[in-house]
Amino acid sequence: MRTLSKSDLLGLYLRSFFVQTGFTYERLLGFGFAWTLIPLAKRLFPSTEERAAFLKRHLASFNANPYLAAYAVAAVAKLEEENTDPQQITRFKELMQGPLGALGDSLIWQNLRPTLLILGVVLAGGFGVYGALAVWFVFNLYQTYLRARGILQGYALGWNVSSDLGRGNLHLVAKWSRRLAATLTGMTFVLVLAAGGDVHQLGGLGVRPEDAGFLLLFTALSVVGFKRCISPGYVLLSFIILGLFLRLALGLG
Repeated sequence: MRTLSKSDLLGLYLRSFFVQTGFTYERLLGFGFAWTLIPLAKRLFPSTEERAAFLKRHLASFNANPYLAAYAVAAVAKLEEENTDPQQITRFKELMQGPLGALGDSLIWQNLRPTLLILGVVLAGGFGVYGALAVWFVFNLYQTYLRARGILQGYALGWNVSSDLGRGNLHLVAKWSRRLAATLTGMTFVLVLAAGGDVHQLGGLGVRPEDAGFLLLFTALSVVGFKRCISPGYVLLSFIILGLFLRLALGLG
């Protein structure tokens, strides 16, 4: 039986960065998923006909978070290597869509990226382009790690790959990035108020004594809002209305 080498796994890993490039509304990540598996097809199937049939099977619609899709890619590679029945592999892919989509969307779209965007605003105010680049570097470093973990754990666990989704730091990162986002949202809004609405003044801006109460209030409200999964847009809109009201009421505007 042909088996995957380390270079084959490396090929799957590098291709996983482009799993979303063939995105369509009909097949979603299906084209990218099949393209990622091309090194596997070359390794396991000697004839052109077998490779074509293999890739055709994996062109079916596949919907998951692109940053965690590597888990499914590597697990499928393991099952194909073990000559598992194609119908069982198709069913396995269907079952993996939900966990990978739900966890990935919560981790990346709802928590990590909004947190880093807010942090980027703060750092850019203080350090200019270098602050923004630092945030860009942190996000890409983490997504590089996610894809590598997905390939390694997916290939090692095969059928049981979903067990790794509850381990490691995935849920921990989501939890603490949500808390950090809440804190940064409240702090950033107070600083913008203190700057008279000019975000470009954030770099050298300190919190004045009269703004300390606002800082605590809006940070606390941010924590409550994010804990209750309220949209950040609604949180910020409520801050604008409440902030203007308080400043006018207290004669600070």
